[in-house]
Amino acid sequence: MHTDIGGPLTEALGCSIYFKTALEDFTGFITATPIKTKGIAPGVLKTRIKQLETLTGTKVRRVRHDGDKEYVIKDLKAWNDDKGITSEKTAPYKSQQNGKVKRVNRTVMERVPPALLDAGAAKEQWAEGFASVVHVLNQSAKAGLDVTPQEARTGRHPNVAGFRVWRSRAWALKSKKQQRKLEARTDVGRFVGYTVGGGAYRILEDETNEVFERRDVLMEENSGKIETSAVGPSVGPRLTAGLTPTASTARKGK
Repeated sequence: MHTDIGGPLTEALGCSIYFKTALEDFTGFITATPIKTKGIAPGVLKTRIKQLETLTGTKVRRVRHDGDKEYVIKDLKAWNDDKGITSEKTAPYKSQQNGKVKRVNRTVMERVPPALLDAGAAKEQWAEGFASVVHVLNQSAKAGLDVTPQEARTGRHPNVAGFRVWRSRAWALKSKKQQRKLEARTDVGRFVGYTVGGGAYRILEDETNEVFERRDVLMEENSGKIETSAVGPSVGPRLTAGLTPTASTARKGK
């Protein structure tokens, strides 16, 4: 596994100013976590390693990093030793030795600013944009792999039907417990990302400027076009078309 810390950037909605990325060498799968301080990076790394080993049944044997002090603290060294993980520190001023994850950072950061600009989003939303770019990359074809990183990691073909235009207008259905008589049944906002695992959407609410997660969402990607999301229990966000073919149009398609 290759790992790196990027930043500082403009303070995000969740107060993060750094991001920690990790690249799995075998699958090409990327994880990216916005963090408030570099000091929490070791804990995030431990969590990602545990998740990977649980999901794939494969043991992480080496972690390569550029020698930031957060990666050489005694607590993390002891944890690595206990798990039999070799910590590989790159040589001073030789960041190219950790070039794989550095390229990942450049690739993602080259896409985030245009996404913010195109959507008219504030710089404070960079963390949501960053995570969305990574989500799409993990489920997209990659040079040198016969499958996408997501499929290489889980063995399941990715479901991309739920990909939506970033910052689309969104109406998120409230749960029955949240619904009140004579009140709106939806929370209104903008689509800003996917939950971990892709089982729901992240919505930035207009009224509070806070992000919440919801499965049942109506989105307007283009003027005059609204589609409905219907997320199943074991798949990612899945969109159903707003129109159902009639018998005559179905026959014409045969």
